[in-house]
Parts: sequence; structure tokens; C-alpha cells
Amino acid sequence: YQGLAQMHPADIADIVEEMTADERRAVFEQLDVETAAEALGEIEPEMQVSIVDDLDEERAADILEEMDPDEAVDLLQDLSAERREELIELMEQEESDDVAELLAYPEDSAGGIMTTDFVALPRELTAGQAIDRLRELQPDPAAAYYLYVVDAEGRLDGNVSLRDLVVARPETALAEIMNPNVLRVEADTDKETVAALIAKYDLLALPIVDARRVLLGTVTVDDVVELMLPRRW
Repeated sequence: YQGLAQMHPADIADIVEEMTADERRAVFEQLDVETAAEALGEIEPEMQVSIVDDLDEERAADILEEMDPDEAVDLLQDLSAERREELIELMEQEESDDVAELLAYPEDSAGGIMTTDFVALPRELTAGQAIDRLRELQPDPAAAYYLYVVDAEGRLDGNVSLRDLVVARPETALAEIMNPNVLRVEADTDKETVAALIAKYDLLALPIVDARRVLLGTVTVDDVVELMLPRRW
């Protein structure tokens, strides 16, 4: 188990998929929660369900909490309704709220595949203040592909890259350095359209908004790759 924990999650997944059900359960009981979550996200959906069903409820909920919200939702959608509700109730409030929000969208929509892990910065911040905010948040690298600028109501106004933020003078307002022409789609857009837009415009992430332009989440390029290519590839 210690040796497995040092491996890349995708390699752990390859090994686990060759194990018996009892061996798989033992691995996911022994791995630290973060590694277990990353490895589970690399496993075939049918086997994910089997592993989560075999694990103790508390352990399964802990692992789901560590997964990206969109990945956790994909897994939960494949579980029985009873098991799904049981695990959501055991998750921490913040994570369970994120999951419940995403479960409300159809599976084949932008809302159904988006993640709520993104960085939104108030437009009145300066570049220096924005960098300080990032230090506080310590976002996941994937969540920092683009930094989104929002107004007081949470409506998407633009985005700014880390490069532009770092090279700008600290006193410069975000509104001055942001890109206001941000491609966005609403949450009910079908996922094929989302994938096509990301591929066409070479985007790392596409923001998802509601009818009022309030930023709800993002679909990242890795999500699109999973849509376009079989997981085994």
C-alpha cells in the first residue's frame, strides 16, 4: 500500500482494475483520502460504482469530498438513489451543497459536467489585491487556468490570466487589465456544443453562466477530453 501511494493516480487505477473486489476495497481503505480520490477518478465508471458500494459509508463519503465536484457527481449519478442520498448526507456541508447543485442539472448539459471549483475576483480589486487573494485561496492549479472577474452580483464581467496579473502594476484595477470579451454558455447548453467550442477556440476552460450572466462554474479541457475520447485511450 505504501508503494502504491507513491505512484501516479492513473497507474494506481491500472493496477486496481486488475485486482479482485476484496483487494480493491483493501487498497481504497488504506490509501490516504486524497490519493484515493485521485485514483478513483481514473477508474472505469462501472468499477467506480462497485468500489464505492463496497466501502464503508464514512470512508466512501470522505473520498467523494476530495474528488472534483463534477467527478463526484458523475459517480453519484451511477449509484442507486438510496446509496447516493446516504453518501451526500455524510459529506461535509460545503461539498454536499456543491454536489447537490450539480445533480440538479441534466447529465448531458453544460451544468451537468461543469465544476464549481473556479476563482472569481471582484472587479474593484487591484492587481496587487488580487494576488493577495490568490495566496489566501491557494486554488487548485486547474482552477487557475483563468481567473474570472465578477461584479457585486456575481455576474461575469471578464477574465484575466495569471501572467497579466503578475506583470501589471500592483495598483492597476482588474477592470483595466481583464479581457471583457469572454466566451460563455448557459448551463442548459448541451455538452457536445461545449466540447466543440473548447476545441474550436483552444480554450483551457469555458465559463458557465445562468440567464442573468451569474457565473455558476466552468468546464475544463480535461473534462472535454473525457467526453471526446474513451477513458481507456
